Amino acid sequence: MRLGKREKILKAAVKIFARDGFFNAKVEEIARLAGVAVGTTYLYFENKDDLLISIFEEEMLPIINNMKREIERVPTPVEKLKAFITHHLEMVKNKPDMAQLLEVELRQSSKFIRGYTGTKFREYLNLISQIFEEGQQQGVFRHDIKPTILKQVLFGALDQISTNYTLSRSKKIDLLESADQISRIFLTGISTPNQPR
Repeated sequence: MRLGKREKILKAAVKIFARDGFFNAKVEEIARLAGVAVGTTYLYFENKDDLLISIFEEEMLPIINNMKREIERVPTPVEKLKAFITHHLEMVKNKPDMAQLLEVELRQSSKFIRGYTGTKFREYLNLISQIFEEGQQQGVFRHDIKPTILKQVLFGALDQISTNYTLSRSKKIDLLESADQISRIFLTGISTPNQPR
């Protein structure tokens, strides 16, 4: 399948942002790699910030769909929460360019820092709260914890581990072990008494 110019620009931008960093990346280099004129890039995107946010929004869709499939494979809220944690960290390991972009470069964007409220990121975080609410309804998760707080705290933990891994040159952080540890910590804290973890 032949990619359109916009898709070529987005794919080239992922590589250039991951390789050179957001501040050092040049639109000219992105255009060259995409095989388009620099002016063509500006027909689709206002600037580098717009390009980076567009990548984030569009790349989140397959990530969300993959995550939904992973958590639908297991029957219980406890297993679903473990699956979310494990799959998120596996994604960081298996897609290094996207991990670099999402964990490091996105935070360099003034548009993102000024208050990005993209729908896809909210949808991703809401998968956590949906799992938690299901567990509350079944009586396996505590009712005194707000799903809105839980999803932010859990994602914050995943984000910190992911960022440390992405920035590490040695990649000695064991992401599967980290997933197990995060699962244990959270399930110990949120489970009602006598629930299997």
